[in-house]
Order: sequence, then structure tokens, then C-alpha cells
Amino acid sequence: MTSTIDKGHLITVAMVAYNSSAYIREAIESVLCSSYERFELLIADDNSTDDTWQIIQSYTDPRIRAIRNEKNLGEYPNRDQCVRLAAGEYLIFIDGDDIIYPHGLEFSVRMLDAFPECGMALMRWFRNNLIYPAIISPGQFYIGEYFGQGFLGTAFSNVVFRTEILRNAGSLTMGYKCGDDYIRYKIALHHPALLISDSLTWWRETPGQAFQTHHRSGRLFLDSYRLRFEFLDHPDCPLSREEIAEARENLYKALSTEILKALFKFKVEKVRGIVSELKFQPRHWLKCFNRFISKDPLEGSTPVNPYRCPIGRNPYSKCPQS
Repeated sequence: MTSTIDKGHLITVAMVAYNSSAYIREAIESVLCSSYERFELLIADDNSTDDTWQIIQSYTDPRIRAIRNEKNLGEYPNRDQCVRLAAGEYLIFIDGDDIIYPHGLEFSVRMLDAFPECGMALMRWFRNNLIYPAIISPGQFYIGEYFGQGFLGTAFSNVVFRTEILRNAGSLTMGYKCGDDYIRYKIALHHPALLISDSLTWWRETPGQAFQTHHRSGRLFLDSYRLRFEFLDHPDCPLSREEIAEARENLYKALSTEILKALFKFKVEKVRGIVSELKFQPRHWLKCFNRFISKDPLEGSTPVNPYRCPIGRNPYSKCPQS
């Protein structure tokens, strides 16, 4: 049965794939089984050496638009290509080994339709002082990331973007192995984010995938701190000067603690990386004894009086907005 919402906005499901033959059939069919039918499935095969491309070609659904790269571009250039080619007003990345639940697209589109001021929707799990959906400002996003319980820590398939805003934010930089976090920090500089409830997508953790490789090498750790220092220096950082200084204190406290743990375990290369790449100086050594400066981005909210939007703004609500 076709949902009434299928008359709504087009959403691009961007599926990057490389040697995904074991999983891509399930990924494609999870999209094709969506309750929301106004989507394009844009599949970009990154010159796979297995039969991924042959499996993709076996599908004839007119909503599928598939391309095969003449040479292997790598993860982020392949994602950038999808962003450039996307025809949808919204975009979500469901990779060749991921799955989206049948209600995932319908729920995501309804939410972003109802909150046009938001640049992206972030799927989040339960918090006892927050009712979804909820809007957070750039300042709240950054307070969460630097002073306590942030709003990331989820897979890229847990984000639904407004395509124009994602495109205007620029490429998913090759300068960081956590480029998906980088683009979310960048969008959050200028646009409110919408927090929505999770369980819309499922991402697969497979041996040898890029995330696992970068995590084991320590590259992911270093890059995550590099990008956080970079955005503190950004001229549009929404934090005050005092908050920026406090955020630096928190970062150096965390790094000094990491150095001590690494020395205890004789992980000399990790220490060298922190000192050389993150410009860790002798005066930062004692920061580990400092108190972590904690701030709540949802200040004033409690399990009794949670942070929320008026229930009438929820697009599933039949109540008049107050």
C-alpha cells in the first residue's frame, strides 16, 4: 500500500559500495522495501574487484541510479560524488553493507519536513532528560561535544541531511579519517540540528572496514582531536571566548591522561603522535590533575522536566500546535 506521504519530497539514499557482494543485495532490498516510495537509490560502486557490480546490475527498479567508478576513488571522494549527483531534497547514506528499516525513510522525511530550520537530523538513543524530536542550536551542539555528553558517536547512516546544506558545506575532507564527524561539525556551525529517535537504520561492523583499520592504527584517535582543535579556531565557532579557552583545557586534560596511560603501557608511538601532531607542550603535562569542566547543553532539563519541542510540532501529532 502506498503511504500518503509518498507525495512528499524526494530523498536520495546514497549507497557507496566496494567489494560488498556478501551484503549489498540485502542493503538494496531494505531500501526497496521502504514504506516511503519517493526516493532515488544512488549506488556508487568504487571499482569493486568482486561481483558487487554484477549484483547491482541485476536490479531493474527505475528508482535505482547506479554508477561504477573507472578507478577506485576511496571512501570520501566516492561519498562526495554521491552528494554532487543527488537529486533529492534530503540525503541519507546507507552503505552497501547497511540496512534501513521499512519505516526509516518515511519517518526521516516527515521529521525534516516539520522542522525546515534544521540542517540535518541526528538519530539518537534514549536520554532521560530529552523527548524527541528536539532542536539544538549550534551553541548547544558545541557545548555537548566539548563539555560533556555530545550528540555524535553514531554511524554516518544515523544522519539525514538537507542536500543543499550538505553540498554547500563542501567536501567530506580527506584530511581526516573521521571526515563524517568533520562534516557534521561544519554543518552545526551555522544550522540548528534536529534530534530524532533511533532504530531507523542498522549498520554492519565487518572485519577490515575502514573504521576498524583506522581505529587500530590510532589514526582515528589523533584525527578526532585534530578536528576538535580546528573547530575551536574556526572564526564562526559558536562558543564564547571563555568557553573556547575552557574547551581547550578539557582537550589537553584528556590528552595528558592518554599520554600517561600510553606511557604506562609502553605505547611510545601514540605519545609521539600526540606530541607532534597535536602540538602537545610540556606545560600541558599537568592538565591531567585538573577538573574536567562540565556543561550541560540541555541546561535546566531533568528527568522530571525534560528538554522538548511542543508536542504539536511532532508531525505525527493530531494535536493543534500551542
